[in-house]
Amino acid sequence: MTGKYDIALIVGTRPNFVKAAPLLNKLEEQDKKVLFIHTGQHFDKSMSKNIFDDLSMRTPDINLNAPSDSQSKQFQYIVDELKNIFKSCKIGKVGVFGDVTSTLAASIAAKQSDLYLFHVESGLRSNNLSMPEERNRIMVDAISDLLLIPSEDARENLLKERVSSEKIHNVGNIMIDTLYKNKSKITNNLEKIKNTLNINKPYFVITLHRPSNLNDDTLKDIFEAISNFTQDYQVILPAHPRLKYYIGDNNIELTNIVLIDPLPYIDFMSLVYGCDLVLTDSGGIQEETTYLGINCLTLREETERPITVQEGTNKVIGTDKENIINEINNVLGSKISKEAKIKYWDGETSDRIFKILFV
Repeated sequence: MTGKYDIALIVGTRPNFVKAAPLLNKLEEQDKKVLFIHTGQHFDKSMSKNIFDDLSMRTPDINLNAPSDSQSKQFQYIVDELKNIFKSCKIGKVGVFGDVTSTLAASIAAKQSDLYLFHVESGLRSNNLSMPEERNRIMVDAISDLLLIPSEDARENLLKERVSSEKIHNVGNIMIDTLYKNKSKITNNLEKIKNTLNINKPYFVITLHRPSNLNDDTLKDIFEAISNFTQDYQVILPAHPRLKYYIGDNNIELTNIVLIDPLPYIDFMSLVYGCDLVLTDSGGIQEETTYLGINCLTLREETERPITVQEGTNKVIGTDKENIINEINNVLGSKISKEAKIKYWDGETSDRIFKILFV
């Protein structure tokens, strides 16, 4: 691969695609030459198929097809392959998104190649270093030249780590750009997805994928708690491959919980839009439910997105069975009266990023 590019954008997982889509489209609308690289980190094709059509984004110029047999092997492979690409091409800036393995690997490859690095969704902190994502965030932010934060709490986190304030810019939440652009598609698709999944009464949506929750005792508590509500509510669980394999390998029993394959972005957001409650250990869904005004209970002990609790519809409740039952009861029947009006969560984040980079 050779050529001259204004920017290289690196993605590796489905959430990366959702974050990259509005910026990629904005850059190319403004006639910037973009080298769009997919590391291939997500090993299950169902996690990323249809994502490009769903998000109206073009397919990547390069897919590295990173191996998935071990994280360390995958990480080093991505670093080495990207360094080779960066050596053969002339690239102005490198952009990374979020906090996954590909984010850190691409950041290291960029800095080892003496390239300008910017990090979209910078400054988020759970203050839990046992989470791989937390370690990734801290390391990427430490070596980035430009830190693009989604909310003001992220600025405080970075300043505590002695990051220069001149590097930090609040551009808003780029995932909301994607949600904002596709909201009519999402709402218009609701009845179709309900019919497809045979949903005929109020329902919950569950997503689980974090290793800390993938053990017999924790899953048993979560599923037993939720089973108390299955008489009145359907429960839909789009299963991350990691969870699906764990349930199958360990014969985990699901009582009246419908396990389905991962859904394309529009279908999944339609499913969320129509539900009464989301229970999750994901980060991004905490933001999406806040924007949509949907109750969200986060099955973790902490969140790197506290603004969704302070100004949104999210509550962090842990994984204790009785507490889950109590918190579900607390939110059911409660009407969310406020729309979240978080600064710069307005669908214009990609515009702000472009101006910072090029104007």
